[in-house]
Amino acid sequence: MGSKIYEIKENFFMIRSEEPDFHRNIYVRKFTDGIKTVNMIFDPGTKLDIPLLIDSLKDLIGGVHNIDIIFISHQDPDVSSNVTTLINSAPKAIVLGSIDTWRLVKMYGIPEKRYYSIEDFKGDTILIKRTGHKIKFVPARYCHFRGSMMLYDIEAGILFTGDFLGGLNTKKNREDIYANEESWEGISIFHQIYMPSSEAVREAINTIGKLDPIPEIIAPHHGDVIKGQFIAEFLHRLSKMEVGVDVLLKRKPEMENVTVALNEFLQYMKENHAFHYPQFMEKLKNPGEFTLPFVFKEDLITETKLSSEETITYLYNTLKEAMPESVFQDVKTALINFLEKYNINIPEVLIDYETLSDDLFQISND
Repeated sequence: MGSKIYEIKENFFMIRSEEPDFHRNIYVRKFTDGIKTVNMIFDPGTKLDIPLLIDSLKDLIGGVHNIDIIFISHQDPDVSSNVTTLINSAPKAIVLGSIDTWRLVKMYGIPEKRYYSIEDFKGDTILIKRTGHKIKFVPARYCHFRGSMMLYDIEAGILFTGDFLGGLNTKKNREDIYANEESWEGISIFHQIYMPSSEAVREAINTIGKLDPIPEIIAPHHGDVIKGQFIAEFLHRLSKMEVGVDVLLKRKPEMENVTVALNEFLQYMKENHAFHYPQFMEKLKNPGEFTLPFVFKEDLITETKLSSEETITYLYNTLKEAMPESVFQDVKTALINFLEKYNINIPEVLIDYETLSDDLFQISND
């Protein structure tokens, strides 16, 4: 099998697109009772993914023509735009999605008789008769589309969440598909920009919390596969975080000061580190495949799409990548000074905590 195919559980595979910063995860599930098999693909991606899918599906299920079910979580082109290509090559395949998703994806030319709306089933759990497996449809309303749906593979304990719990790849080891603490920054940025409201996010979290049994693995369309302690931890953080319109309404007064402070810092960089400044600005303006978190007019920031803390953290991490160690501490100190000048809270990632020397103090047992 190709290097971009990963088995996350027995007969449950992930095909990852090649973009390093904001890739697509396409999942394939082989339901089998040992004799009969049903092949299911989740959010099959874009026209760009067709060559990758042709090769990968040949290894996994014997070819595209053996697809039986295509599940699409919502209507975005990065998850659904190649569905017509797949169903034309897989004559037995049906497409599952919400009625809201159908209203838009039918414009790709998907035949109505091949599309089954989830709302038309009698319940949210259905039996795959050929193999005896059960799958459960889990709504994620407005996260980030009215008709967004997740799908729970009950036997495997894997919840496919579409865009919910997805994120940029912010880990140092980008070959590792599983989430760790470094993954949180990418999840946080993605949700602040693309999820409409904190209330919608909390509703999706509550829906996941009611699943029985609780999922062992969260499989999003973007970013890292989440398992173990990070499932509860990341869901808890998301439940407390402001996103979308909530960030927009709250940040206006504060972000004026942040924008001024960061623009003064950029001017400092231009004047004092002219050699490294172009590389730094190139990285800041071109973050790979993901939506730019800043709006620029020439080299001035005019708007940011993130909260104050995430904005500063994003700029700081870009600075850390672009600047050599010989000058990094100096520019970091300058950034902190500009933030303090405008009474802006310093994110923890910028603060150095020094450990007191063991020979300076001794803990008394009295």
